Order: sequence, then structure tokens, then C-alpha cells
Amino acid sequence: MIKLQTTITAVTVYPDRARVTRSGAATLEPGSHRLEILELPLSLDADSVRASARGTASARLFGVDVRRDFYTETPAERVRALEEQVESLEDEMRGIDAQDKLLKQEHSTLGELAGQTEIYARGLAYGKVDAEAQMALFDSVRERVKEINAALLELTISRREMERRLQKMQKELDQVRGAKRRERYAGIVEIEVHQAGELTVELTYVVSGAGWWPLYDIRLSGEERPAMAVGYLAQVTQRSGEDWDNVALTLSTARPALAETLPELAPWYIGPVRAQKKKSAPHMMKAAAPAPAQATAGFTLSAKMDDFTVADAVKEAEAALATVETSGAAVTYRVEGAASVPADGAPHKVTVASFELSPNLDYVTAPKLVEETYRRAKATNDSVYTLLAGTANLFSGDEFIGATELELVAPQGEIELYLGTDDRVTVERELKQRTVDKKLLGDRRRLRYGYEITLKNLLPIEAKITLHDQIPVPRHEDIKVKLESAEPKPVEQNELNLLEWELTLASGEEQVVRFDFTIEHPREMSLLRLP
Repeated sequence: MIKLQTTITAVTVYPDRARVTRSGAATLEPGSHRLEILELPLSLDADSVRASARGTASARLFGVDVRRDFYTETPAERVRALEEQVESLEDEMRGIDAQDKLLKQEHSTLGELAGQTEIYARGLAYGKVDAEAQMALFDSVRERVKEINAALLELTISRREMERRLQKMQKELDQVRGAKRRERYAGIVEIEVHQAGELTVELTYVVSGAGWWPLYDIRLSGEERPAMAVGYLAQVTQRSGEDWDNVALTLSTARPALAETLPELAPWYIGPVRAQKKKSAPHMMKAAAPAPAQATAGFTLSAKMDDFTVADAVKEAEAALATVETSGAAVTYRVEGAASVPADGAPHKVTVASFELSPNLDYVTAPKLVEETYRRAKATNDSVYTLLAGTANLFSGDEFIGATELELVAPQGEIELYLGTDDRVTVERELKQRTVDKKLLGDRRRLRYGYEITLKNLLPIEAKITLHDQIPVPRHEDIKVKLESAEPKPVEQNELNLLEWELTLASGEEQVVRFDFTIEHPREMSLLRLP
């Protein structure tokens, strides 16, 4: 059995796992050989282990086996070193505890000695000891008690400091351990050599506890000729049980687990409701749950406009860009240069790409919800990169706006981002009419409402604005709602009575949008949620 020393040379990281490649070289003589590769992590999938060989030696590879090894100590050097430090610190703490116990016993003994006043008084009465000797004894006891108290205080302070150090070491140990203690896999490669020479063996295997996800820095600049700079980053994390030091790192969008089986639909059975016997009410009645709040009839703007959360901006780092490759439905990014990712579970950033897009800027507003206009940027992804769903940090020039979630965008797909509010495009919504027809129409009442929305462009350039509003949706067949007039007319009114206008305002221009609608209902019917 030959122990082959190997190092990790390449890693392909998938969203939920990674494929690791180890390589090592050995000079072999003719004959059959079993090469042993030790200290493989427990997170590997034994069925995924594969081996290959090449070199000056003429050899035939028979196969590779995997076995589980057990150790008296954890084989990983960093883990082993931390475990030794933890054990040493625990031994020191046990020594402090022993000293503390002895000092407390001595303190108790001295207290009992000082409490024998009756015996001391009897000795004085019988003349067996003089007062001066007794005072000297008391002084000696008192001084010793002071020394013990000081020593106990010093031990308490030392132990508290050791406990803090121990907690820190244990947390660090939990981070770098990444796998069960004192166990590892070993790979056994069987080779028959026909001609002596050097042979390089590569071992590949898939490990769990690893993955990557995208992170974006999107910076918008310019108004007349806007530009969108996209920084495509990848956050790689792993707790596989072994560090990846100076490896060739590849990121893949493939998901190996989803290729194992095809989802199949089970039969969907339905049937009549079976009558159930009513159960008697318990003596102790539970308090009824509060009724859910009635849903509002407000217009909901695109969720992207509500996704702004203040987050820390990702600092830009100088790094080589990745090379993109496509294989079937998966895309891989080969990071240039060597990368290192320790098995600590912390995210480590690498740069995938940096490119610019040409966005179209406009504004979106729904003043029924909030009297603000939101700046929107739309751009075609004319890069070769597939932008996976992930968090995007947004910048306007040098100003950090916030963060939003970017949906998956393929090459030539459209990116749509909301960049916060802009006070230079104002909007106001006001109820201008609310009347009730005095005459009844066949025992029916008619209500009239009118709204005016005033928009003003204070930008030095023209602004394209998408305006959203609505009229009520009846939920009873005897209630009728009708849009009587709108100026200008909306470009769309859907089945939920959502209205949409596409407006273009020149610099300094003001425009008023007016729409009126009526609501008819039976006179005896009362309506809720009226304006």
C-alpha cells in the first residue's frame, strides 16, 4: 500500500454542493499497486468518487474504492491545533478549580478555629495561655484569611478570563471543524504498471455543505444619456471539512440533485363531504381567535417597488473576471487565477463579471397608495452572462440607494429595477366630486365620484410617467360600477378596474388627469369601503 500525497487543485461549486479534484504524483515500478489517499472529508458522496491517471508510466487503472477511517485525534491540522488549545485551557481551569477548593477548605477551617472563643476563655481562666499569645494567634488567623480572600479573588478573575477565551476557541473550532470528529474517508486506487515511470493520479468527488449564490452591484449614472454598470459577484461558502487553498475555482448553475428523478403526479381524488357527528362543547370554552382584518381594496403596485431595504453596500474589489462557458442548460464561470475558500461557513466573494448596459429611464406612480413617483430603469441584458436571482445593491452615482431582489435574467432578457423616489417629479391626488343623485332610478341609488391627479415635471429633461389608479370592483350582482369619463383616456382598464396611463411631460410641464365613475346599488343595501 502506497500513501499518495495529494492536494486540492480544482473545485466546481454548484448552488448546493461542489465537485472537488485532488491530484498527486508518484514514481511507480512495474507491478500491481494500491495507492491510498487519506483524510478525505465525511461530507463527500462515496458514490461520486472517480479516479484517473496519466504520466510517463504505462499503467492500467482498475478502479477506486472508499473506506471509512477512525482516528484517535482529528486529522485536520487546524482543527487538531484548536482542540489541543481547548484541552490545555480546560486543564488549566481544572487546576484553578482545585486551588479554589483547597483555599475554601482552609478558609472554613480558620473560621472554625476563630470561633472557639469558649475554649480560649477557659485557657485564660486556668492560666494555660496568656492574653498576648491569644491576640497573636487571632492576628495570624486574620492575616491568613486576608491572604486567602485575595487569592480566591485572583483565581475568580483568572477563571473568568479563561472562560471567555474558551468560548472564543470553541466557537472558532465549531466554524472550522466542518465534519464529524476523528473520522475521515480514504480512497484506494488500484493500478497495474507495465512500464516504470511517474504517474499523476486525479481523484474527484462531490461534497455537500458547499454552494454559491450571486450578489450584484448596480450603479446608474447620467440622465440624458444614462448608463448602468453591473458588477456580478459570487458569494461562495463551504463547510465540507477541508479548506480549498489556491484552487482553480469554477462556478456552475447546474443542480445535480434535480437531475436524479422526474417529478410524477399522483392521482387527485375528490369525493362528497361525509356528515360528521357534532361533538359536545367542552366545559371550558377557548377564547375565539380574533377575526382577520378585512382586506383593503387598495391598488398594489409592482412588488419590486416595495422591496427596498437599507443594506450595507458591497465594497468593490479588484479581481480578474470569470470566463463564461455554456453546456446544455447549465452555465459555468471559470474564475481567473487561484482562489482560497476555507471551510468556515463564512461567505467569500469572488468577481464573476463587470459590464455596462444601456437602460431606459421612466417613472411610475400610484398616488392612491403614496403620493410619490418612483424612478424605474429597464435594460436588455446584452451580455453573455445569465444573471441568477439574487440580491442587488443599488447606487445612483456615488449614492447608495438600497437593495432589491433581482429575478433571473437570461441573455437578451429584460432587467427592471426601481431606484427609489424622485422629488423632482411630483404627484397629488384629490377627490373633486362626491354626490348622490336625488332621484331614484327604479329603486336604485347612484353615487358619483371624481378624482383629479396633478403631475409636474421639475427635471431639466422630459419625463415618461406610468400612472396607476383604480375604481371599485363590485362583489355583488346588484352593484354596478362604471367609468363615466377620463381625460386623458387610460391606455388600459383591466377586469379588476385597474387603470393605467402613459404620460410624457416636458421639462417644467404640469398635467392634470381627471376621471369620474358611478356606483349604482339598491336603495336598501348599505355599502362598505366607499370613498
